[in-house]
Amino acid sequence: MQVMQSLRNLLRLSRAGDISEELRSRYFGLVFWVICIMIPLGWGFSGRILEATLFVRTIQAFSFIFLIVIWFMWQRGRVTLATSLVVWVFWALATCVVLIETNTNNIWLVPQFLLIVLTRLLLSGRVAMFMALLTLILDILIFALALHRYLPPEIARMAQDAEWTPLLISFLSLVFIFLLGDLVLRDSLIEARRNEGRYRSLFTRTNDAVFLIDPRLRYLEVNDQAAALLGYTPQELVGKPMAEVIAPTELAAMKANFSRLQREGVIPLFERTMIRKDGSRIMTEISITLVTDEQGEPLYHQSVVRDITERKRLEDQLRFSLEEMQALAMQDPLTGLLNRRAVTEHAEAEWFRSQREARPLCLVLIDLDDLKVINDTHGHAVGDKVILELARCIKTQKRRYDWSGRWGGDEFLLVLPGTTLSEAGDVAERIRNQYVSSPLVLETGEVASLSIGVACYSGRRGDDTDLTRLLNQADEALYTAKQSGKNQVQLYRDA
Repeated sequence: MQVMQSLRNLLRLSRAGDISEELRSRYFGLVFWVICIMIPLGWGFSGRILEATLFVRTIQAFSFIFLIVIWFMWQRGRVTLATSLVVWVFWALATCVVLIETNTNNIWLVPQFLLIVLTRLLLSGRVAMFMALLTLILDILIFALALHRYLPPEIARMAQDAEWTPLLISFLSLVFIFLLGDLVLRDSLIEARRNEGRYRSLFTRTNDAVFLIDPRLRYLEVNDQAAALLGYTPQELVGKPMAEVIAPTELAAMKANFSRLQREGVIPLFERTMIRKDGSRIMTEISITLVTDEQGEPLYHQSVVRDITERKRLEDQLRFSLEEMQALAMQDPLTGLLNRRAVTEHAEAEWFRSQREARPLCLVLIDLDDLKVINDTHGHAVGDKVILELARCIKTQKRRYDWSGRWGGDEFLLVLPGTTLSEAGDVAERIRNQYVSSPLVLETGEVASLSIGVACYSGRRGDDTDLTRLLNQADEALYTAKQSGKNQVQLYRDA
């Protein structure tokens, strides 16, 4: 396992420094024209231009056709394919020469090696490693098995005793590869500096706070905006653990986010409370990205942070205002109880719940007797005080999960979930007694009293009383109380 892991790491490393498509396209023209010059020179050095056999003439013709094909590929933008064909065709040619001249000299191994270096420059490290391994295997077989003995005579006669030809070709190839490598290195460094300059400009000139965080969750680097956000200098933040600037209650969420980041590579916007140097807290909006190397190994985390404290304050203010407006829209302005629309909605919701849970629901309809007389005798201000006194009595006697609201000018509705008819009658009686015995009401005289009607939905199976009918029943009971002399509670019972 360890050997396989080492080999895997080696293959990964071979990807480092691969030439970009832009550079490959830029240098292929130079490679192509050097090849166009080297091929005729190779024929001239080997002395096979004028006195060539038919087999050699065929190879020369193939060379011209090959160059034309490569040129067309280059013009059509298929640079990577053209480069692959060039290096592999010339590698095959060099390997064939090694096979032919095995019994004369071994200097042709040098062009093979130089082609591997050229492949590394023009294609990638992986392709070069594969070519090197294939070359090693084939050369061992060629020399160990003396494969030149099995070549056809017309091919075997192409071998030369002179060593100056491969030496000269190797020297020219070496000079060209050196110059090409120098160009690639120079342009790669220029491109790297340009990219670094662009990144540095974005890092320093952006309006956002940017933090670079190492795998141990310490700050590697921060820009001036990040330092100003937290009230530090950049030097003070470098090396500081993130946990020291995050609210303690949010540390667990922070660690969970970084664990998730290892799996997903990026986390969408989220909010976090950060602590400034002076101890004050700010609300921030954060996005985090995992930055990896070419092998996919984590390098650091890049966090972009924005101060949203003012925005959150405005959002809270707006939410409070909306809630206040909503409450006002559902509230009776005089009593502070629910208005008719709101209490009706709650009554409907409680009726549906009573149906689902098979439990009773009672409605209590309360009417102020002779409110007009009070207004005419004592004035509307006293009339409003009487209404407020009734609202106070209702609030005092109802439970926290009961609902009460002003049903009309002098009528009030009380919704009592889970209450039987007799229990609702007791609540109504307590409200009436508290109201008529209050000092304010006593001052107005005997005319100030309450008539109350109570109706109940049993919740039992077979009870098909809907909310409208239940309200009508409470109203009928209230009418009976009025007709029976007022200042009393009447319960609606089916005949």
